[in-house]
Amino acid sequence: MTLGLRASLRNCIMTKAVPYFPLYAANILAARPFKLMSLKERGLWITMQMECWVNKTIPSDSVELAKYLGVPITELEDGLTDYQFSFIEKVQGELISPELSEYQRQFEEKREKQRLGGLKGAERKKLKNLKEKASITEGTPKGQPKGSLSYLNSTSIRLNSLKSNQLADMKEMSPENAAWVKEYDEN
Repeated sequence: MTLGLRASLRNCIMTKAVPYFPLYAANILAARPFKLMSLKERGLWITMQMECWVNKTIPSDSVELAKYLGVPITELEDGLTDYQFSFIEKVQGELISPELSEYQRQFEEKREKQRLGGLKGAERKKLKNLKEKASITEGTPKGQPKGSLSYLNSTSIRLNSLKSNQLADMKEMSPENAAWVKEYDEN
């Protein structure tokens, strides 16, 4: 299998086809060819539109089209009129819906922009994470500290070993607070 074929297979698998298409009821109902279609013609038309959406094209030969749609040739010939061809064109031996082809192109273009935006966002996030990691490791000491490390815990400090006046400068206190601290120290 060639690399090009693998890449296109991977793209086909990774990008799912859009399962819906826009159907603008007001526009369709306003179209004269649609108004002039019988219910049978309308049913055939919408079926052809759905096939064009999913498969891009449908056979233009009546016998082939009848087989493709799973209907008897007589039923197809009764329902297939010039009205459907107001919405569907014959191109290179196949029938396409130009309107739906344009919608598909727009969907694919939007999806590609979203894909590229996602890649760009992922790249920015990756760079941000690398910068954060770099800034964290810059201030981190390397190796073992030298000297003695004594740890203090609450049991190693006796309550009376520190007087409150050692923690607070008496000169900066108001007279009321200084009196309270002095009374506390004496008790």
